[in-house]
Amino acid sequence: MNDFPLLSDEDAHQYARHTFSHTPEDLLAFKDLILGFYAEHGRHFVWRDTSDPYAILVSEVMLQQTQTGRVKPKYETFLSCWPSFAFLAEASTEELLSVWKGLGYNRRALNLRRSARMTEEWGWTIPNDRVFIESLPGVGKATSAAIRSFCFGEKSVYLETNIRRVLLTCFYPEQEEVKDKELELLLDELSLINEDMKSWYYALMDYGVLLKALFPNANKRSAHYTKQKKFENSNRQIRGQLIHLLTDTGPKPLSTIYDLLRHFEDERVLNSLGQLEEEGFVQEKEGVYRISEE
Repeated sequence: MNDFPLLSDEDAHQYARHTFSHTPEDLLAFKDLILGFYAEHGRHFVWRDTSDPYAILVSEVMLQQTQTGRVKPKYETFLSCWPSFAFLAEASTEELLSVWKGLGYNRRALNLRRSARMTEEWGWTIPNDRVFIESLPGVGKATSAAIRSFCFGEKSVYLETNIRRVLLTCFYPEQEEVKDKELELLLDELSLINEDMKSWYYALMDYGVLLKALFPNANKRSAHYTKQKKFENSNRQIRGQLIHLLTDTGPKPLSTIYDLLRHFEDERVLNSLGQLEEEGFVQEKEGVYRISEE
């Protein structure tokens, strides 16, 4: 197994063959299973060794909808370019998108810079305040909970894809349409018997990665499951190609852009350029498009 090279297939299935009830005894047994697995086979990532709000926010935003293997080198490069909120606040859009290239969902990069600029009034950091944290662009309930748990040790309820998979597999093996509210209540119960919330959530996520490799997607039994749209021939693909084109090769007139992206309809390309302009990615002047100079 690529994520856990020291774990045999037989041992992996032994770890995964467990279901639990909501009794206090079973909650403790579940805790022991998860932390025991983590002690033996937990993965190591550099962002797990810090409690710095800046480094944690960057990692959490990068990990949204992006696999750890792609994030790891980008994370290290990003922090070497901009080691703090104050440095990131000064980054140009072109520099930012150049470093971000390959991660996708480019709006996340601009949201990180907007967040960095907002932290100036907090002394270039993030305070331990849920309202302030969730005021940052692109930071929702899950990312907020991660920041509060990983930076400040708070007993926050952090429900993300791998953790949801674990709870559905171990506590709701047959149930369909399980609501997140029910899972959040379970996580809240489990937080009462865990002291180190950072290790606890990292352990849950790693166990979820194990389950993903062994079993069909349990998240399909979530009441909130939606199938990801295809990337090929999507507007997201057009937007990504436009950003790469303008970042890598400089400003282009509309006619040249149409020619280079000829496999997409001109109307879709123009609409995508308009969206990118509204969102602050590109600027247009006299029919020539370029990455925003902000």
